[in-house]
Amino acid sequence: MAPYLGLRGMPLVMAITLACSTGFLLFGYDNGVFSGLTTDPVFLETMGNPNASLLGFIVAVYELGCLGGALLSAVWGENLGRRKLNVAGCVVLIIGTVIQSTSYGQAQMIVGRIVTGFGMGGITSAVPVWQCEISPAHIRGRTIAMELSSLILGIVIAYWIDYGCSGYTNSFQWRFPIAFQIVFAIFLIIMCFFLPESPRWLASHHRQQEALEVLCMLRDGNPEDEKVSVEFTEIKDAIALEEAESGGWKDCFTDGGIMGWQRVAIACSAQALQEFTGTNIITYYAPYVMVNSVGLTSHQSLLLSGGLQLWFLVASFIPWFILDKVGRRTLFIFGSFGMGCCMLISGLTIMAGGRNNGIAAVCMLYMFQAFFTWGWMSNMWAYPSEVLPLRIRQRGSALSVVWQWLITFLVVEITPVGIQNIGWKLYIVFCILNWASIIVVWFWYPETSGRTLESIDFLFASQTSLTQVVKLSKRKDIDGMAIAHELQAQVHHEKAEDRRVEYQESEIQTA
Repeated sequence: MAPYLGLRGMPLVMAITLACSTGFLLFGYDNGVFSGLTTDPVFLETMGNPNASLLGFIVAVYELGCLGGALLSAVWGENLGRRKLNVAGCVVLIIGTVIQSTSYGQAQMIVGRIVTGFGMGGITSAVPVWQCEISPAHIRGRTIAMELSSLILGIVIAYWIDYGCSGYTNSFQWRFPIAFQIVFAIFLIIMCFFLPESPRWLASHHRQQEALEVLCMLRDGNPEDEKVSVEFTEIKDAIALEEAESGGWKDCFTDGGIMGWQRVAIACSAQALQEFTGTNIITYYAPYVMVNSVGLTSHQSLLLSGGLQLWFLVASFIPWFILDKVGRRTLFIFGSFGMGCCMLISGLTIMAGGRNNGIAAVCMLYMFQAFFTWGWMSNMWAYPSEVLPLRIRQRGSALSVVWQWLITFLVVEITPVGIQNIGWKLYIVFCILNWASIIVVWFWYPETSGRTLESIDFLFASQTSLTQVVKLSKRKDIDGMAIAHELQAQVHHEKAEDRRVEYQESEIQTA
C-alpha cells in the first residue's frame, strides 16, 4: 500500500490540514459546549445551583488543565513529535470527557474538566506547529485560516447541539453535548496514523533521509528538484545555525545568537493579548451575557448565541483570502482597533439600558466576533510557530499556549463576577486592553507573512535588536537565502580574522 493514503503534493498537505482542522474543531467544540449549559436549569441543579463565582470556576478550571497539558508538552512534546503528541492529547481528552459526561456532582465535573484540559493543552501545542512546518510559505496563512474556520465550526456545532438538546427535561440535555466531542477525537487519532511527521522535526532529530523523503512527498517532487533542494538546504542551514548557537531549554530564556528569549516573549505575549481582547467572554458566556447584561430570556439568548456563532463562521472565510496578502501586523492592529470600538459601544449601550440599546449591544457583540476573526484569530495560531526558531519551536509554542490558557482562565473566571459587580464597566476595561495591544504590535511584532520559516530564522539572526528586525521585516525585497549567505560569509570572515590575529601574535612571540 502506498504511504500516506497514496497522497502527494498539495492533496497530502490538505490531508494534514484536515487533521489539524479536526484538532481545532475539537478545540472549538470543547470551548463552546459549556456556553449553553451555564443557563441550563437541569445542569445547574445537578451541579448544586452554584453561584456566579463557583460557576465561573467550574467553567474556567478547564483552562488550568489546558495549562498543565501545555507545560507537559513543553517538557516532553519535542521528543514525541507532532503526530504522537496529538494522539496522546486525544486519548487523555477522551478520558476526561467520559468523566465529565457521567458526572453527578461538582467534584467529578471539576476533575473531568481538568483531565480534558490536559489533553487539549497537548493538542493545541502540537497542531499549529505541525501545520506551519508542512505548509509551503505562500499558503501557510491560508491553511491556518482554514483551521480556525474549523475551530469556529466546532463552536457552532456545540451551540446548536446545546440548543437542540435544550428541549429534553432530563440530564441527556447536557450529558450528550459533552460526550459528543469524543467522535472528533477518535477521527483525529485515526488521521495521525496515516499521515507523515513534520520534515523539519525529522531533520532536527538527525533523521535527514526520512525528512527529505517526506519533503519530496509534500512538494510532489524528488531530491533533484530545485524547489525541494532549496527548501531542504534552508532547513539544514537553519538547523546548523541554531545548533552552533543553541542547546536546549535554556534557549527559551537566553539570546543564543538567534534572539531566543525575545522570540519566545513575542509568542507568549501574542497569546496573552489574544485572550485580553475579551473574546472568551462571548465564546464561553454569550447566553449568560445576553441574559444578565442585555436582559434577554434564556431561550432568546440561546437562539441569538447560535446565530452569533454562525456569523462568526461566515466572517472567518475572509482571512482565507487576505491573510497572506495583507500581513500579520496590519491585521493585528485592524482587529484590535475594531474590537476596542465594539467593546466601548457595548458598554455604553448596556449602561444606557432599554430595548433599542439592548439590540445595539447585541449587534456590537456580532461585530466584535467579526473583528476578532479578521484581526487576531486566524493570525494568532500561525504567528507563534512562525516567529519561533526550529530548535525551540515545540517548547516555545507550548510555553505560549501556557500563557494563553493562564489568561483565558483569568478572563473566564472573572467574567460572571465582573458582570455581576461592575456591569457595563467590564466592557470598557476590555476596550482599553484592545487599544493598548496596538502599541505592542506596532513596536515589537515583526512581519512574517510570505516568508519561509527558515528565512525568518535568518532575519532574526542577522540583526542585533528586535526593533531592527521589525523594521527589516516590513521590506518584501529581503530574501532569506541572501541573508543566510551573508551570515555564512560573515562567519567565514570572522574566522579568517581570528586566524590572522593568531598568526600575528605567534609571529610576535617568535620574534
